[in-house]
Amino acid sequence: MAGAERSRDMELTSTATFKAPLDALLAGRSLAWRVGAVLAGSWLLAASSWAEVSMYPVPMTLQTYALLVIAGLSGPRLALEIVVVWLAQAAMGLPLLADGASGLAPFVGPTAGYLLGFVITAGLIGWLAARPDGRSWRSLTASFLAAHALILLLGWAWLATGLGAKAAFASGVAPFLAGAFLKTILAVATVKLAGDRILTT
Repeated sequence: MAGAERSRDMELTSTATFKAPLDALLAGRSLAWRVGAVLAGSWLLAASSWAEVSMYPVPMTLQTYALLVIAGLSGPRLALEIVVVWLAQAAMGLPLLADGASGLAPFVGPTAGYLLGFVITAGLIGWLAARPDGRSWRSLTASFLAAHALILLLGWAWLATGLGAKAAFASGVAPFLAGAFLKTILAVATVKLAGDRILTT
């Protein structure tokens, strides 16, 4: 009897690991809870956009740190919902992007490639972090570094169409490399600590 109970507990634990912490927390709750989580996440991204060091043509912000934390805790669907709602609010005129930018201009200007990278990596990191083996320190570090690389690659590719490859790398990639490593470490620590706490509540 005790063996059967242990087996059932292990099966439930294994199944639970397929859900990211916030997904697990919201499971079974009303739609209002999910809407609140999406809005809160979008405003967290907005706040991270305002924490910036002014640079041209792309400012340095805490956006990728917030994005990775959100995706690492939320899973793919919730993370995508948060990022899309954040960008939609900005497109509608709310000053939620870096430098308080809003409207459609940021989606065709120098930051367009980075914004596309945010959408792609939100889903990708959310999916990886929701896998049973996706929340270890090693897995999170590798996936978060890859996410930064993808965002910078897309940002560079878009900038290169206007500035040329060399100038785009010098202004849109090189200044962000050290910050990418630091934000990766901070995001991994945040996801591990917050995620473990959420899953035990």
